[in-house]
Amino acid sequence: MTISKFETILVDRKDRVGIITLNRPDHLNAMNRTMHKELRDQIESFNEDASIGAIVITGSGRAYSAGADISDFENRDFRGSPVDSFVPKWPDFIKYSKPVVCAINGVAVGLGITMPLSCDIRIMAESAKASFRFAYIGLVPEYASSHLLIQAVGHGKAMEFMLTGKMIDSKEALSSGLVNYVYHDGVMLDKAIELASQIAFNPEWQLGEIKKMMREHQFLDDTNQVIENENVIFNKAAKTDAHKEFLTSFREKRKPNYH
Repeated sequence: MTISKFETILVDRKDRVGIITLNRPDHLNAMNRTMHKELRDQIESFNEDASIGAIVITGSGRAYSAGADISDFENRDFRGSPVDSFVPKWPDFIKYSKPVVCAINGVAVGLGITMPLSCDIRIMAESAKASFRFAYIGLVPEYASSHLLIQAVGHGKAMEFMLTGKMIDSKEALSSGLVNYVYHDGVMLDKAIELASQIAFNPEWQLGEIKKMMREHQFLDDTNQVIENENVIFNKAAKTDAHKEFLTSFREKRKPNYH
């Protein structure tokens, strides 16, 4: 059942998956401060809800998001992106959130593609296109995209995408590593929810720790330190009820029940 207490987003759930739909279709889901606040508020609500294990974000109509609402840029003394004044900053906010799958259903430009870069997994519809269109509109990258894009696609492709501002079709997005999967438009959202459901099956504490480990250890060159960190968390995990439930389910020849 769709929850409609917001002005710019729609909220739904399917089993243990929370679903957020950016909902300004007449504006191609351009991101204004209201949408950004509502998006954050709902993610926080899902994070506090023990019955939700993963989150999917998608868009309504023919766009995922056309980027930041240009009307927010006019007659303004700039101190960064007009929707980037929230704390913590978006990459850290998502880092400590439950797992987030971005389901890119249509055009994703500027902020509309830099925000998904922070998400844990990105899925794209066949007809969707993306563009890091900053140079074209006389601006430069934001939302840590000059850092995150290199991680996703490598230095050469990141330079190409940023310096040209070209439209990236789903085939190139997949081959470059910008997205994990591409699906036919009609099934893309279902596939995103299916993947999120597989994630949400797993125990919440373990998912959160794995997210932090994966994000923090990618910049740690000392693999001995990585192993030490892993051992500390591994030993904690071995004492959790979730691991005990797995051992019991293994003996009883059934699937574990973590929730």
